[in-house]
Amino acid sequence: MGIGFKRILVTGGTGFLGQQVVRTCREAGFQVTSCSRSEGVDLRDGDGFADYLRAVEPHCIVHCAAHVGGIGYVGEHAIEVFQDNLKIASGLMHGMHVAGADMLVTAMPNCTYPGAKEIYREPEWWHGEIHPSVLMYGLPRKTLWGLSKTYGDATGLRSAHLIFPNMYGPGDHFEPRRSHALGALVAKIMRAKREGSPSVKIWGTGKPVREWLYVQDAASAFVRFLQVAATDASVFTHHPIYNVGIGEGVSIAALAEIIREAVGWGGSFVFDETRPDGAMRKLLDGTWFQELTGWRPGAGLREGVERTVAWYRENIRTEVAHAYS
Repeated sequence: MGIGFKRILVTGGTGFLGQQVVRTCREAGFQVTSCSRSEGVDLRDGDGFADYLRAVEPHCIVHCAAHVGGIGYVGEHAIEVFQDNLKIASGLMHGMHVAGADMLVTAMPNCTYPGAKEIYREPEWWHGEIHPSVLMYGLPRKTLWGLSKTYGDATGLRSAHLIFPNMYGPGDHFEPRRSHALGALVAKIMRAKREGSPSVKIWGTGKPVREWLYVQDAASAFVRFLQVAATDASVFTHHPIYNVGIGEGVSIAALAEIIREAVGWGGSFVFDETRPDGAMRKLLDGTWFQELTGWRPGAGLREGVERTVAWYRENIRTEVAHAYS
């Protein structure tokens, strides 16, 4: 049974992921509205969001808004990150309920999986505790699923949750304290080349393995899911989660080498083993999602890194990169 919808609202639509989702959904023919704090919509105000929804009347909400950062940033701003993401989740659901919006697709981080797992599979999402290094971010994001099910049981809300690996690409955070490892490494290595520095310090041992997804490929995953959802309502049954990944990763040390080649810098890396590594291995088994949608990423890691470095050269001012090093 089909649903048949065209009007999409993207929360966090001016953010790193959200702006790509807005553009890609529009290119696919959806009628897209963006909302974010910079556009005057604060999801933490549930009643205000309800008023906004009544005016926009979207058929489906694609939720990309979050207070997010790398492991260092999240650790330093733990209370703010935890509280903001809880308030965002609560305000989102309250606003949808009051306004009568009943369809939701969310972007969910892979840190919502148990920290002891290495290969993440959907049936095991609840089989263990979130890793302590990301608990203050992962737990409030996972709580959104619980809210979705609660509202769904009570009101008929339909939801689905796409779980992504670490993303990177144009428009990312490149401040070493705010970004994920890839963005931070790009900024550090670009600065080292510019200033002629012989070495770059990297947090941790360099051994953790991470899966990386180019942000435009993440946006295309949303489009493929929405296209399937528009003709098959069963994709929302029981508020499912779907892994968007291919189960392939690289160590942080190997990632640094790929970025070094893309930048063209000849220095060396110094690993600060006093800093936390986080979980040692995080890979997503995306078999279900690929079978459902036919989605596959378009950019390999080397190609994506080269594009990201090129974008950084064109768009990030030297003094901004320097200020956050």
